[in-house]
Amino acid sequence: MPAPRRRPGSARRSPKPEPAPPPPRWKNPKATTPRPAPNRPCPHATLLPVTALSDSQRERLTVALAQIATCPGQLTHNLQAHLWALEEARKAKAELVIFPELSLSGYLLGHGVLELAMDLEDSRLGRLREASRDTAILVGLPLREASGGIANAAVLFDGGQVVGVHRKLYLPTYGMFDEGRYFVPGRSVAPLPWHRAHIGVLICEDAWHPTTASILVQRGAELLVMVAGGPSEIGGDDVPQGLKRWHWIVGATAITTVTPTFFANRCGWEEGILFSGGSWAVDGRGRTLGGPAPACDPAVIVAEVDLAAARRHRTLSPIPQAERWELWQAEVERNRDELTRS
Repeated sequence: MPAPRRRPGSARRSPKPEPAPPPPRWKNPKATTPRPAPNRPCPHATLLPVTALSDSQRERLTVALAQIATCPGQLTHNLQAHLWALEEARKAKAELVIFPELSLSGYLLGHGVLELAMDLEDSRLGRLREASRDTAILVGLPLREASGGIANAAVLFDGGQVVGVHRKLYLPTYGMFDEGRYFVPGRSVAPLPWHRAHIGVLICEDAWHPTTASILVQRGAELLVMVAGGPSEIGGDDVPQGLKRWHWIVGATAITTVTPTFFANRCGWEEGILFSGGSWAVDGRGRTLGGPAPACDPAVIVAEVDLAAARRHRTLSPIPQAERWELWQAEVERNRDELTRS
C-alpha cells in the first residue's frame, strides 16, 4: 500500500518527544538549588574536623595485633609464639602489642586451669615482663585471685611492670563454652591507665554486650581493645561465619562509640575447634587502620592511629553527647526494685 502523500505547504510533524523519566524517589523534583544545612546537625551525622591537624599536632601510636595459635596447657610453646610476635612487632616499631584471650595458656583448659593459673608475680611471666621494658604488651592468662578464684584476665605490662588488669565480665556457659565452671567473673568496668592512652579492654563475650564498651568510653577510654578466642564454623564462604559476626561487632562498636577499636583474635585448632583469626583495627568512623589478618593463620597486623585526631573526632561528634544516661539509671533502679521485691 503506498504511503499517503503530504499536502503541499504542510509542515512535517516531528515525532512526539518521550516523556522525561520520573525523578528518583529520594530526589525532590522541585528543588533547584541545594538546601541549606540546618543549624542543628542530624544526631546521627558524623562531623568532620573543620581543619586538618598538622604533623606537629598529631599523636601517632603504632599498635600490633598478634594473631597467634596456642596449645592448651603448653606454656613453653605458647611463650615462644609470644616472643616471635613481639619480634615481628618491634620490626614495625610498635609501641603496644595486643595478644588474644588466654593467649599464654590456651583456651580449652578444663580442670587444668587450676595448675596453669598464676598471680601477677609468677616467675613464668618473667620473660614477658622483661620484654615489656621497650614495648607495652597486653597478654591473656588465667589469673589467680587473692580470694582463691581464677579470673579470665588480660594483663597490661609496660616498663617491666604490671600497669593494669581487666577481668572478663561475662563468662559464656553454653554450647561448647563452660567458663562459668572454672572462672569467676570480673566485677568492675574501667579503662587501663596506660601513659599513651587510656585503654578499654573487652574480653570476647564482653564485646557482645554493648553496655560494656559504652561504659568504658564514658569513663575515659580512648581506645577499645577486643581480645578474643573466637571459634567459627567449618565450611561455607571464604570468610567463616563466626568471623563475619565479629567484624560486624567491631565496626558497629567503633562507630557507635566513636572510638578506634582493635580486635585481636586467636587462630588455629584446639581439640577439633577452629579459631578463625581475622584480627582487625578500625578508627572511630569504622575505616580500616590495619588488617584484617588472614582467617585461621598466624599473623602480626600493624596499625597506626592518630590519637589527637581520634579525640577531636569524638569531641565534634554529636553521638556521645546525646547519650541519655538517665535512661540507664532508671533501668538499673527498676531492676534493683524488682530484685528487692523478690
